[in-house]
Amino acid sequence: MSTELVAAAVSGFSCAPELAGQKLLLTFEGTGDVGAIELLSDYLKQVHGEAQRLGITEVRCDFRKLTFMNSSCFKSFVVWIDRVKNLPQPYQIRFVTEPSMQWQRRSLEALRRLATTVVVVEGG
Repeated sequence: MSTELVAAAVSGFSCAPELAGQKLLLTFEGTGDVGAIELLSDYLKQVHGEAQRLGITEVRCDFRKLTFMNSSCFKSFVVWIDRVKNLPQPYQIRFVTEPSMQWQRRSLEALRRLATTVVVVEGG
């Protein structure tokens, strides 16, 4: 089994996928600002399609190298989480944070509350 997802990048922001069995790891790096909005939105749509196609049980979003993300980028995650939680058999979305970056924990806790049975937030 292999994924059709490839790494994506735009000025100062990147996301790289790695498939590990029934889990998909996404490593985010850089700054998610206005220049990353369209790329991130499109990328998360692709992630969702691949997760369904491959029968993924968990998508792990590693934010430890992500230094900032604006509210418009977070909206892309809100849309994705909403799609996942409405599936008959939703996969889990796990966010891994860098404890020294307090904004991550606060922002991701708000996302977790959108779908407590789907979203998990853990410290790095």
